[in-house]
Amino acid sequence: MHHDTHATPPQFIQKEHWRYQSMRKADLDTDPNIFDLSKRDEFSEERKDIWRPAGIIPAAQIDAACQAYARGKPLSVPAQDAQIFEHRDFPGLQVISGLLPPETQVIFTSCLMHRDLADPGHKINLQADYDIPYPPKPTSDGLHFDSSFFLRQRSDPEDSLTPKLPDKLKPLNNEQFLYTKLRWLTLGEQYDWPTRSYAKHATPFPEDLSTLVTGLFPHIRPESGVVLMYSAKDFMPVHRDVSEQCQRALASFSVGCDGIFIMARGEDDGEGENAPRSVAIRVHSGDVVHLTGNARWAWHAMARSIPSTCPDYLANWPAGTPGSTAAEEKTYKKWKGYMGTKRINVSCRQVWD
Repeated sequence: MHHDTHATPPQFIQKEHWRYQSMRKADLDTDPNIFDLSKRDEFSEERKDIWRPAGIIPAAQIDAACQAYARGKPLSVPAQDAQIFEHRDFPGLQVISGLLPPETQVIFTSCLMHRDLADPGHKINLQADYDIPYPPKPTSDGLHFDSSFFLRQRSDPEDSLTPKLPDKLKPLNNEQFLYTKLRWLTLGEQYDWPTRSYAKHATPFPEDLSTLVTGLFPHIRPESGVVLMYSAKDFMPVHRDVSEQCQRALASFSVGCDGIFIMARGEDDGEGENAPRSVAIRVHSGDVVHLTGNARWAWHAMARSIPSTCPDYLANWPAGTPGSTAAEEKTYKKWKGYMGTKRINVSCRQVWD
């Protein structure tokens, strides 16, 4: 399928996006138009009919995928079957609530934010404007992260990011970089945001993340991962993921604070099957949104993240990083609570047929 990567979204979904951005947290909790699939058992029969069972990911499959991701360490609490729910009016829009167990979410966050962020081969939003003093290459693999931006002090001058145009930008210390300026990271095939296309150069997609994704979704061969970091007021504008040169599904993993995900179909002045429709979903840490079929190419957005909703087992991260030494943990405590203010979304997709 070929879509215009620079097309303008319909106005009706833009308005929905703006509405949820400006909504108070208390109103988000009670808005009847937001679906929270973690509470589907409390839905009315009418609402249950909107979100219909579309399959199961068996507990044994989840256990095996998470154990492989954790380098052979079994889950402390065995997984349960995960129900897939699909929206009646948006074929291919599927949600699996709580698919990633808590300990897998912690490892997931650590691999991304310690190891992958510290690899200069993975593009981040600041590389074009700053010279970044990356940590040294790690001396070990597995779940011991001995190279990380979080093993540095918050404001040591020698760790500062230096602007390439110093007359236009100021240096950033480590705290400013990690808390406020870091917005995205790309894994594997490098997505170029200005051109909305994939660059010719690619870094290897992390093997452990590939094992996790294919273990849960065998039909996806992940070649690119777009990692988005959200703070309290951040959002992703309305867009379509249409740059990939294949028809395969996309799996979008969430960790950290809750977010409001919206999707649309139809046109502003459309009628019948082409009438404007939208849906809003509250996604939690550990949830996965699976997009296949027509939903794979639909307009969608992350309207906002919701502060103070990060689960307790992740809120203190990087304190409690798996495999850390006593000295490393002492440094991590200086960053304690980082994930309590953040939401991370990782969209894993196949790029080429």
